[in-house]
Amino acid sequence: MKFMIGLTLAVVLAGTAAAASFTFADFSNPSGINLVGDAALTANRLRLTPALENQVGAAWLNNRVNVQGGFVTSFQFQITDRGGYKPDWEPNVFNDGADGLTFVIQNAGPMALGLYASGIGYYGIPRSLAIEFDTWNNKPSYCEPNGNHIAVQSLGNAENHPEHCPDADGAFLNPTLGIALPSKDMSNGAIYDVMITYQPGLLKIFFDNMALPILSVNVDLGSLFTLENGTGAFIGFTSSTGGAWENHDIVNWSYTNVPEPGTFFMAGAALLFVLCRRR
Repeated sequence: MKFMIGLTLAVVLAGTAAAASFTFADFSNPSGINLVGDAALTANRLRLTPALENQVGAAWLNNRVNVQGGFVTSFQFQITDRGGYKPDWEPNVFNDGADGLTFVIQNAGPMALGLYASGIGYYGIPRSLAIEFDTWNNKPSYCEPNGNHIAVQSLGNAENHPEHCPDADGAFLNPTLGIALPSKDMSNGAIYDVMITYQPGLLKIFFDNMALPILSVNVDLGSLFTLENGTGAFIGFTSSTGGAWENHDIVNWSYTNVPEPGTFFMAGAALLFVLCRRR
């Protein structure tokens, strides 16, 4: 299938872990995506969770793609209609909505779904790495810095967790591979640009500013958890709400996997895509 947005990328998803290039300029034709839990299509957007209490949703590309060879993915998200109670332990709270959304690479399956509320929809998914855009402060037990942070979370082949410190009972180590504090409120209703680049050994997350990564993490997916044939995994998004809530929308999404020498070229192409979307 093809989508026209100024540049066109073809989807190639034959085989277990195929090379893949695709662009959803919107989600008016969401062929190839599995919606799980409370995820739904709303006004040509991918609504991971609506602004209702105790929701959890996920959306996965329904075929594995080759992630280990390197990739560039970009998307826009918008969080609106936040409500519910404010955490009384955070006097300078950014908002009263919850709980945020994630981009996840996982090899648990195309119908994987984690816990709601503080789980952000990925808590409990094994063989995964989650990049969370967290809008709720789960202090003190989760050791979170505030209710507006970006983090990379993985426990390898074990079930993933959103905490930013080791479990008090020693059941798991600290799953946080990196954390950053954006200056902008991620759930203020604005549409934000995200670009994620990976080459074996290095993951970079760009938020709002596509020229400078907000977070860089040294990680190799192939040694972090088991990939299909050493290269393949499912990719997609998760989200949740709890006693506080908000709409979590993915506006558009593009992905290209590239061999390592081409990563920076494709990052430039993804940046061009972002600039075209802003016009």
